Amino acid sequence: MRNELSPFRFVVSTFCFLGLFSLQVYAQDADHQKDHPNGIVQDWSRRYVVYPRFGPIQSLISLQNDPRAILSWQAAEREDWHRAKDRDSDNDGDKDDYKVHGNSHDKKSGLQRDWSIPLGGGTTAPSMFPAKYTFDVNATPSCPNDFVVFPVNVAGAAHQPNIVGFNNLYSGTAGSTGICNAGRTPGPTDDGVSATTIWSYNITAADGVVSTSPALSLDGTKVAFVEKGSGLSAHFHVLAPKSGDGVATNLQDVTTSTKQITTGGFAASAPGLGAVTDLALVPSSGAASDTLSSPFVDYDSDVAYVGNDSGTLFRVMNVFCTLATCAGAAPSLDLTWGPGGGLATGCSGVLTGPVVAGNGNIFVGCPDGKLYGFTPTGGVITPLAVGNGSTDGGIVDPPLVDVVNGFVYAVSGNSSSGTSVLVQASATNLSSPVVATLGAAGRFNLHAPAFNDAYFSSTTSSNWLIYEWGLNSAGTLDTLYGVGFNSSPTSHGMISGPPADIFSIPGSTASEFSPVTEILNAPADFIVVSAKESAFPNMAVYNVNAFTGLFPNSFPPAGTQGATAAEGNGTTGIVVDNVSSDAQASSIYFGVPSLSTAVKLTQSGLN
Repeated sequence: MRNELSPFRFVVSTFCFLGLFSLQVYAQDADHQKDHPNGIVQDWSRRYVVYPRFGPIQSLISLQNDPRAILSWQAAEREDWHRAKDRDSDNDGDKDDYKVHGNSHDKKSGLQRDWSIPLGGGTTAPSMFPAKYTFDVNATPSCPNDFVVFPVNVAGAAHQPNIVGFNNLYSGTAGSTGICNAGRTPGPTDDGVSATTIWSYNITAADGVVSTSPALSLDGTKVAFVEKGSGLSAHFHVLAPKSGDGVATNLQDVTTSTKQITTGGFAASAPGLGAVTDLALVPSSGAASDTLSSPFVDYDSDVAYVGNDSGTLFRVMNVFCTLATCAGAAPSLDLTWGPGGGLATGCSGVLTGPVVAGNGNIFVGCPDGKLYGFTPTGGVITPLAVGNGSTDGGIVDPPLVDVVNGFVYAVSGNSSSGTSVLVQASATNLSSPVVATLGAAGRFNLHAPAFNDAYFSSTTSSNWLIYEWGLNSAGTLDTLYGVGFNSSPTSHGMISGPPADIFSIPGSTASEFSPVTEILNAPADFIVVSAKESAFPNMAVYNVNAFTGLFPNSFPPAGTQGATAAEGNGTTGIVVDNVSSDAQASSIYFGVPSLSTAVKLTQSGLN
């Protein structure tokens, strides 16, 4: 029997965890910590590893030094504070106020474009994510110090960056004037209402294309990313960006003064400000590019896992050089991991980004429809068949891992059952798979699902849902599926078969969707979706109000669709910003591939 953490014991443990985080013990140099403390990292990896606040005590305790767990639980504590504040609407200390009117959908979400900045000939690749860094976890949002990084999926050149950073993020005039507008005079050097370029680089060792998501160091001083290679070997880079590098006179122009770092200009040791390292990902089996595999950084061991397009999984050491054993070394391949530093997974195609579970196991998807797993020493876990390996039956997004409860989730657009599927399995050995069937197959690949807030904050299993977009059974309409969990809160077992909760959009055109995004802003729980098509609208917000107990009895509640927007032919993966009362500081960030832009939207309901 699993020993579940009671709410009271959880609160005590949480404060212990937060206290540990405040000590900033994550292998950083003490003097460096004073100069640049750890902030909030919101990169692609935060999207694919999740940390519910209720689960086995042993599991929660084992995660007390996991930086992603701490960041997740800190965010949840801030949400609880906002939730309690919203419930006591008349400041009389009665936190049940919201029950009178909280079930109504007063809190609408309006998508308002604050800024859209051209990135030249490309932007973040479809289904990939920019990376956001919030400088101080305890302070108000910072205009100069908070930044977002956009990778660019076209070849870098003298006037074309392949990785860009912006600050003054909380800018704009839609709905209200952003806190970062103050003191800026619109003119030829700054439009006064958009983010501003903090650095712009063309870093090229092979083809100069960055087609996957970047990863950030905990202190925000370094960025790890992969240069695709386009048939050549992919290259792993760690950049220590320097403010002002490649910045033009016009602060919204990222192409005029791009700083170029190419062959002969790479650092031979851990990079200092303005420098970058280069590591060719060449296993003994031969070179291959990297189309889908973003680097996953294990902060505790300072290693990164990344795959390539021929099924090889690499382990890179000394990524951010945070351990004493690094001694200033540049990143290098771990030669104990596999021949030449690359482990042959058994997949012969394009690997997804790998994800590391709480037990150290590494999981990665393959176009053959199988989920592959490995122990921390490279031991092989028997692969799990999710899709059927057809054109739309592969796994094209990283698996989703519940680190606390020990489960891994993967989706595929076609399966042996002839439907699209969502599969849950053990993160120990991929055993005991549970399959939810999600409608018609044979049209497109599925992208990553997302849990509702109740999955993280409630002990009532009937409130838990994991959302995925697919097609209805006829293959004619875009359909939202809410897959439930069984009645035992200690097992976290997903319910198999067709979900009970299904909502098809009338008049929709059966489109492929980007990865699902969930945002809690009490009392609303938002699902943000973007269809990969040019129809108007192709982006919408749904208020699913998970924590109020509306699910699973009403799916979806009346009036759940909020504001809509049109963003080219659809968006990339979405990074969620703060939930803040400061103007323009509750936002989402994404790229629009068809328009080659970096975009920030404010949700008016979050302010």
